[in-house]
Amino acid sequence: MGKGLKFGLSLAISAGILALVFHAADSSAADVARALAAMGLGTWVVYAAAQLLQGWLRAVRYRLLLAGAGVVPLPGRGRLFGVTLARNMFVDMLPARAGELAYWALLNRGEGVRSADCVSSMTISILFDFLALAAVLAAAVAAPVAEAAGRLAILWGAGAVLAAVAIGGALLFRGPGWAAALAARLPARVRHRRWMAGLEAFMEKLADSFGQVRGGGVLWKAAALSVGIRAVKYFGLAAAFTGVARVLRPALAELPVWQTLVGLIGGEGGAALPVPTFLSLGSYEAAGAGAMRFAGVSGADAALVLLGTHVASQMVDYALGGLGLLGLLWGRRAGAAPVRSRRAKTGLWIGLGAVLAVLAFLGGAWGWRARQKAGAQTAPAAGNVLEMGAAERAALAAVWGERRGFVVWGSTMFGQHDLVRLDWPSEKLTRLTTDPHVDRSPKISPDGTRVAFARSRLPWVSFRNNDEWDVWMLDLATGRERLLAERGAQPDWTADGRAVAFQRGGREVVQVDLETGAETILLGARDRRVWTTPAMDPRGGRVAVTVRGGARSTSLFALPDGAETRVAGGCQLAFAPSGDWLVLVESGGRMKNRICRADRAGQNLHTLLDLPGEWSHEYFPRVSNDGALLVFGASRGAHEHDVADYEIFLWRLGDPPEQAARVSFHSGNDHWPDIWVHTDRSGP
Repeated sequence: MGKGLKFGLSLAISAGILALVFHAADSSAADVARALAAMGLGTWVVYAAAQLLQGWLRAVRYRLLLAGAGVVPLPGRGRLFGVTLARNMFVDMLPARAGELAYWALLNRGEGVRSADCVSSMTISILFDFLALAAVLAAAVAAPVAEAAGRLAILWGAGAVLAAVAIGGALLFRGPGWAAALAARLPARVRHRRWMAGLEAFMEKLADSFGQVRGGGVLWKAAALSVGIRAVKYFGLAAAFTGVARVLRPALAELPVWQTLVGLIGGEGGAALPVPTFLSLGSYEAAGAGAMRFAGVSGADAALVLLGTHVASQMVDYALGGLGLLGLLWGRRAGAAPVRSRRAKTGLWIGLGAVLAVLAFLGGAWGWRARQKAGAQTAPAAGNVLEMGAAERAALAAVWGERRGFVVWGSTMFGQHDLVRLDWPSEKLTRLTTDPHVDRSPKISPDGTRVAFARSRLPWVSFRNNDEWDVWMLDLATGRERLLAERGAQPDWTADGRAVAFQRGGREVVQVDLETGAETILLGARDRRVWTTPAMDPRGGRVAVTVRGGARSTSLFALPDGAETRVAGGCQLAFAPSGDWLVLVESGGRMKNRICRADRAGQNLHTLLDLPGEWSHEYFPRVSNDGALLVFGASRGAHEHDVADYEIFLWRLGDPPEQAARVSFHSGNDHWPDIWVHTDRSGP
C-alpha cells in the first residue's frame, strides 16, 4: 500500500471515529476547541510541568540503563533529556508505539551509541513501563470502587499486564542469546549470507548488552524510576482530563480517581494498537471510552472528554518535543559536532519540520477558535422584511388565543440592531430605539411599562464581548431612555421592579437601585469563571447564572453567601415569573439544542420544547408574565446569536411542539425576545 493511500486511510479512520463520537455526544469539534480555550492556564501549567518531570525521569532511567550496559562515553543528561522529549512526541504521533524507534534513531545517529545498547535500554524501559502500569493498577484496586465489577476489571487488567511483563522479560533477557545460539547451528551456506551474518552479530551484541545491564545492579533503580514516571504521567493526564471535563461534561470532572485512570490507561492502550489512525486520534478515544463505559461511565461523554484530553496532551507534547529537537540540532555533545552525520541532521530537520507543521495546524485551529470566541467582527446585514402569510397569522392567533399583549426583541430590520415591538392583536410593529449602537437583551419590567436593555459602547460589539456595554432603561409610554449603569450587560428585573441586575465584564453580577442608583455586588469574581445571563429569582434570595470560563454550567447561587447549586450544562437559565420552575437551553435535540425545564430546586430536568421542521436551533427562552406562553428564537442551524438568521417564535405551554407560531418574518438577525401579556382584560 502506498504511503499516500496509508495516510488517506488513517485520516479516514480517525475522521470516521471522531464523527461517531461527536454524533453520540451531541457535540462538535468547536465545543472541544472551546473547552481547551477555557481550560485555564493552571491546568496547562500542571500538565506541562508533569510532562517535563516525567521526561526528565525517563532521561535519568535511560542513562542509568546505558551506564549499566557499559556505554562510554555516556550522553550528557541534557542531550538525553532532548532525546526523551523528542521520543515522547513521536510516540504520540505514530500508532503502535512506532515512535519508540525515534529514541533509537536519535541516540544512535546523533549521540554515537551503538544500536544494541539503544535497543536494550529502549526495550527494558518499555518492559518496566508495563511493570509500573501493573503497579498503578494494583494501587487503583485499593481505592474505593462503587461496584465489584470495577474492582474485578482492574484486577484482570493488572494480571494481564503482569503476564505480559513476565513473558516479555523472558524474551528480552533470554531471547537474543537463544537467537544467536540458534543462528550458530544453521548450515554454513545460510550463516555466510551477509544479512544473516549481520543479524547473528547484532543478536550477540544485544545479548551482551542485556547481560551487562542485568549484572550491573541497575534494574531495581530503573524499576523504581518507572513507577515514578507512571505516577507523574497519569497525574498530569488526570489534571488535563478534569480540566477538559469541567467545561465539556462537568459530571465527569467529579469521577473517582480509579474511573478516570481506567479511561486514561485504556486510551493509551488503544493508541498503542496497530490501527492506522492519524496521530492516534480515534483509537485513543474509542479504547478509553470503552474502558470507562465498562466502569459505569457514559461512553459518549467519556469519548468527548478523552478527545479534549488527547488534543491538549498532544499540543504540549509536540511543543516540548520540538524544543527537544531544537536543542539536539543546535546543542553540542561532548567531543563531537552537534549532529553526527548529514543523514542524521537531515532526519532531525525532517522531524522538526513535521513538528512545526503540526504545531502550525494546531495554532491555526486555536486562532480560528479564538476568532470564533470573539464573535463576529462586523455587524450583520439588515436583511429583508418578509410578509406574514394567512396561515402564519392564523397560527399566531391560535397561540395568543384571547390574550392581548406585546413582544419586544432586538432586530436588524431597520439597518442596525434596534429594539422592536409587535403588539397583538393589532399586529402593529414599532421601532423602539434608533441609536446607532447595538441594542440587545431587552427585558420587560414586571408592570409592563419599561424595558431594560444593553447598549454597546462602540458602534459594533459582538454579544460575546462582555465589557463594552451599558445598561439602559426605556419608558414605553414616553420613549425616554435613561442610563442605569456603565459597563454592564444582560439585565434582568427584580420582582418588585425597583432594581435591575446585570453582569459586569463577566466577572460580577451587580444590582442597581433605580431610585438611588446605588450598586450592590450580588456575585463577585471567582477564579477564571465567567458569569452571563443573570436572572433574578422572583421570590428573592437567589440568582440564576450561566457559568463559563474554567467550568461550563447553569447554576443557582444563593444570596448573599453565593452558595452554588448546579442545575445542568447549557445556558440562559431563567426563572418563570412565578418562580415555581426554571427554563434553560440545553444540548441535545434535533439541531443540537432544546429548551428544557427544571423544578425550582434546579432538579428533574426534562425537555420542554424541541421544534420539528427546519427551525430547530432554539435559544433565548422567556416565559410570559402570566406563565402561559413561551417566546424564544430559533434558527435553521446557524449559531452566532447576533449574526445568524434567527426568527422569533411563540408557543403555548403544553401544546404540541408543531403548534409553535412564528412571530418575526425577517431574513436578518432577530434575537433576545421578551413577552408581556395584559392580565387586565379592560386594558389597552
